[in-house]
Amino acid sequence: MKKEFKLTKEKKEALEKAKKKPNFYCSICSNCSDCSNCSDCSYCSDCSYCSNCFYCYDCSDCYDKKYMICNVQFTKEEYEAWKKNLI
Repeated sequence: MKKEFKLTKEKKEALEKAKKKPNFYCSICSNCSDCSNCSDCSYCSDCSYCSNCFYCYDCSDCYDKKYMICNVQFTKEEYEAWKKNLI
Protein backbone atom coordinates (compact mmCIF):
# COMPACT_ATOMS: atom_id res chain seq x y z
CA MET A 1 0.00 0.00 0.00
CA LYS A 2 1.43 3.37 -1.01
CA LYS A 3 1.56 5.87 1.83
CA GLU A 4 0.47 9.44 1.15
CA PHE A 5 2.84 12.20 2.20
CA LYS A 6 1.87 15.80 2.83
CA LEU A 7 4.97 17.59 1.60
CA THR A 8 5.64 21.27 2.03
CA LYS A 9 6.32 23.47 -0.97
CA GLU A 10 10.00 23.55 0.04
CA LYS A 11 10.19 19.74 0.05
CA LYS A 12 8.41 19.47 -3.31
CA GLU A 13 10.87 21.97 -4.84
CA ALA A 14 13.81 20.01 -3.41
CA LEU A 15 12.50 16.79 -4.98
CA GLU A 16 12.10 18.50 -8.37
CA LYS A 17 15.62 19.93 -8.16
CA ALA A 18 17.02 16.51 -7.24
CA LYS A 19 15.70 15.05 -10.50
CA LYS A 20 17.74 17.55 -12.54
CA LYS A 21 21.10 17.23 -10.75
CA PRO A 22 24.21 16.35 -12.83
CA ASN A 23 26.78 13.89 -11.45
CA PHE A 24 30.05 14.80 -9.71
CA TYR A 25 33.17 12.76 -9.09
CA CYS A 26 33.19 11.03 -5.69
CA SER A 27 36.45 11.79 -3.94
CA ILE A 28 36.48 11.08 -0.19
CA CYS A 29 33.09 9.68 0.92
CA SER A 30 32.48 6.15 2.18
CA ASN A 31 29.58 4.19 0.62
CA CYS A 32 28.64 7.28 -1.41
CA SER A 33 28.40 7.98 -5.11
CA ASP A 34 29.14 11.02 -7.22
CA CYS A 35 30.21 13.25 -4.33
CA SER A 36 32.92 15.90 -4.39
CA ASN A 37 35.13 17.22 -1.59
CA CYS A 38 33.15 15.59 1.21
CA SER A 39 34.52 13.94 4.34
CA ASP A 40 33.19 11.30 6.70
CA CYS A 41 29.87 10.98 4.83
CA SER A 42 28.02 7.71 4.23
CA TYR A 43 25.27 6.65 1.84
CA CYS A 44 25.13 10.05 0.13
CA SER A 45 24.83 10.86 -3.58
CA ASP A 46 25.65 13.96 -5.61
CA CYS A 47 26.80 15.98 -2.59
CA SER A 48 29.65 18.47 -2.37
CA TYR A 49 31.58 20.06 0.49
CA CYS A 50 29.66 18.12 3.15
CA SER A 51 31.04 16.64 6.35
CA ASN A 52 29.70 13.88 8.58
CA CYS A 53 26.44 13.50 6.65
CA PHE A 54 24.39 10.34 6.16
CA TYR A 55 21.71 9.45 3.61
CA CYS A 56 21.75 12.76 1.75
CA TYR A 57 21.20 13.63 -1.90
CA ASP A 58 22.29 16.71 -3.85
CA CYS A 59 23.40 18.66 -0.79
CA SER A 60 26.22 21.15 -0.44
CA ASP A 61 28.01 22.70 2.53
CA CYS A 62 26.14 20.59 5.09
CA TYR A 63 27.59 19.42 8.38
CA ASP A 64 26.32 16.57 10.54
CA LYS A 65 23.01 16.07 8.68
CA LYS A 66 20.83 13.06 7.89
CA TYR A 67 18.06 12.50 5.33
CA MET A 68 18.57 15.72 3.39
CA ILE A 69 17.57 16.31 -0.23
CA CYS A 70 18.84 19.50 -1.88
CA ASN A 71 19.68 20.94 1.56
CA VAL A 72 16.11 20.42 2.78
CA GLN A 73 15.50 18.23 5.83
CA PHE A 74 13.24 15.20 5.32
CA THR A 75 12.17 12.54 7.78
CA LYS A 76 13.72 9.09 7.47
CA GLU A 77 10.39 7.74 6.22
CA GLU A 78 10.03 10.48 3.57
CA TYR A 79 13.61 10.00 2.40
CA GLU A 80 13.26 6.22 2.07
CA ALA A 81 9.97 6.60 0.19
CA TRP A 82 11.63 9.07 -2.20
CA LYS A 83 14.54 6.65 -2.78
CA LYS A 84 11.98 3.96 -3.68
CA ASN A 85 10.23 6.45 -6.02
CA LEU A 86 7.07 6.50 -3.91
CA ILE A 87 7.00 10.30 -3.62
